[in-house]
Amino acid sequence: MIIMKKKYLSIIAGAAVILSSCDMETEQQGVLDDTKPLNFEYATNMRNSTVYSSLRGMSVGAWVYNTELQLDQFVGMSNNGGRGGNIHNGFLTSSNGEFSGVYASCYSVIADCNYLIPKCEELKGKVEESEAAELDKYIAEAKFTRAYAYYYLLDHFCNTNEAADNGESALGLQLVSKYEPTGDPSKYPGRSSLKASIEFIENDLNDAFEGLQKYESTVSDAQTVAGANYLSSYAVAALQARMALSIGDNETAIKKAQYVISNAGYKLATGEDYLGMWYDENVDELIFAPYVDANEISDQQGFSTCQGYNYWWADPNQSDYIPTQESVYSLAQYEDAAGDINDVRFYSFLSVHKINVEGGVTQTYVFNKYPGNPALDTTTAMFDNTPKPFRLSEQYLILAEAAILYGDVPTSQKAINDLVKARMVEPADQPEIKLTGSELLAFIRSERSKELMGEGFRLSDLRRWKQGFDRNQAYELNRSVAATLSINSLNVAYENEDYRYVWAIPQAEMNINPNLAGQQNPGYGY
Repeated sequence: MIIMKKKYLSIIAGAAVILSSCDMETEQQGVLDDTKPLNFEYATNMRNSTVYSSLRGMSVGAWVYNTELQLDQFVGMSNNGGRGGNIHNGFLTSSNGEFSGVYASCYSVIADCNYLIPKCEELKGKVEESEAAELDKYIAEAKFTRAYAYYYLLDHFCNTNEAADNGESALGLQLVSKYEPTGDPSKYPGRSSLKASIEFIENDLNDAFEGLQKYESTVSDAQTVAGANYLSSYAVAALQARMALSIGDNETAIKKAQYVISNAGYKLATGEDYLGMWYDENVDELIFAPYVDANEISDQQGFSTCQGYNYWWADPNQSDYIPTQESVYSLAQYEDAAGDINDVRFYSFLSVHKINVEGGVTQTYVFNKYPGNPALDTTTAMFDNTPKPFRLSEQYLILAEAAILYGDVPTSQKAINDLVKARMVEPADQPEIKLTGSELLAFIRSERSKELMGEGFRLSDLRRWKQGFDRNQAYELNRSVAATLSINSLNVAYENEDYRYVWAIPQAEMNINPNLAGQQNPGYGY
């Protein structure tokens, strides 16, 4: 039995951390028990925990909202109690808990995968053929999960813009591919190159894609339908497309996005169905939706993303962060023939809500994209939702952006037209988009900013676009609210290539690992 002792070990050298989807600073040390007999049942239980529990936890809560609060689409209220304050207010240092929490948790997931993969390989020769096929699937799922954790780290702690030009010299990740816990700091890995990190993730994803495709060819289509609770080759391709776009590999992004879109079982949700997707979990465009049982949640907000923006579970009138005026106006851009707002996202993402301000309560627009599914409530409304790590609309946006950058204007135009039409309350009132060149690219970026608002993509997007912002903008929707906006929140501006678009390697890891000397990200010290 290997027991993790954080006092002696690097935060990436240990075994399991039980993920907290809402508070990533709470690290609960776990144990991997080598004393149990290795059999198919044990492997299955380990896979369920390593793969599906981890993916659920990494797709909700602070994993999603921290990067959104960091950037330009939300502004803080002065009475938010400091919740999310440091990262939102621009005070980013290597000691930020937002950094150390996810860093440790990702490497804990990676350690579990490193443990599970060889165990399944070892077991394959000792079981029946049908169980061996299941073990091959477990291996593919574990490699996907390892890649998912590594990509989260890559997209937050590395400057992915350097992939195309100097990936061999740019700093990447601390790569660990074997389960070998140690208390010897001299054996802790330093950072590999960005190129090596990308290749490692790509290799895992290729193995996962091939493994799941092989499995899908022998079973029913239960894993490849919309809203599937289990991973499929389409979920893998969705992550491959996401990563390819982020590192400038537009050809791969196009290919993988088209593969996902080609699945006739997925379709863009429209009208009431789109509203329902965020409320009662309508699944038309969900590529993968990890299963959540209300009995698992108890009274805790285990699957809430709402709470990062609104403190409603504790105070129904307390919104800690509200959409900026620019965010509200962007969702009101389209009008129908009668002059009414024609974008279903306006009605889905925003609601007029009573909120606390100095001197009382007033009404304004709040962010209500995660309203909570009543079926997941226990004794009180906890605003929990099924995680939605991969939606079809993201693939249309990836295809549109990658295609215009690759020089394929017709493909880009069709993808963005298909998406925008699906988002209109009255599609017939929306003219066809015929833009080209830089105007088309700007339009696609605007649509991506609206469609994925509050879903955790903003850090990657603004870094990729080399786009800065100044949050000190007018708020004329309600004067009482404008007077209650946080000064620290308003006084945040990022340059086009601000160093804060890449997070710091946690100071605790820098302190204990001698092989990280000189490998901190720019702007955060040594």
